[in-house]
Amino acid sequence: MSATAPPSGAPSLKWTAGAGAGAFSLFLLGAVVVEPALHRAITPGDAPIRAQGQVQGQGQVVTGEPVVAGRYASAGSETQAPLAIHAEGGVLTVEGAGALTTAPHRLVRAGDKASDARTFARVMGTPAAAQIEIRRVTDDRDSRLCGGQAVGWLGLAVRRDGFVLMPVRQGPPPGALTNDERLCAARDFSR
Repeated sequence: MSATAPPSGAPSLKWTAGAGAGAFSLFLLGAVVVEPALHRAITPGDAPIRAQGQVQGQGQVVTGEPVVAGRYASAGSETQAPLAIHAEGGVLTVEGAGALTTAPHRLVRAGDKASDARTFARVMGTPAAAQIEIRRVTDDRDSRLCGGQAVGWLGLAVRRDGFVLMPVRQGPPPGALTNDERLCAARDFSR
């Protein structure tokens, strides 16, 4: 007896059992192999420590993290002294100096222009797909973040363990029409 349907139009028991077993095998293959593989491909997981998208060896830049609050510190470098900031709401207090009061302005991609010459990603050391929050400085009380000049804008790229801060001197908001000299050195702050 063969596994094909007989010419009479009524399938044999063997043919029906074979078709059912094949359909069940395909169902199991999809449920056990294909669906978990698709789930892993679609669902973002924790990135490894040295994944693309890191900022200067720290945590990965992320979107939608909680509000920046608490004390953060940046390491010193050849051109910058170590600095500590306390963030509470829209106020950033620089330890040993003054404070900045800020208000939200807009969100931009790090791949967008921060000045006429450079992108936010290049200035801040973030991936081009990262989200940058531009904040308007409403009051700069001797913050000393821009070499003694008044700060008018801040660019923030938030990470899980801190943020990257880019001060901009007073004037129009950072963008393609901003002169590159108005951008101050970006700093990487961690908890």
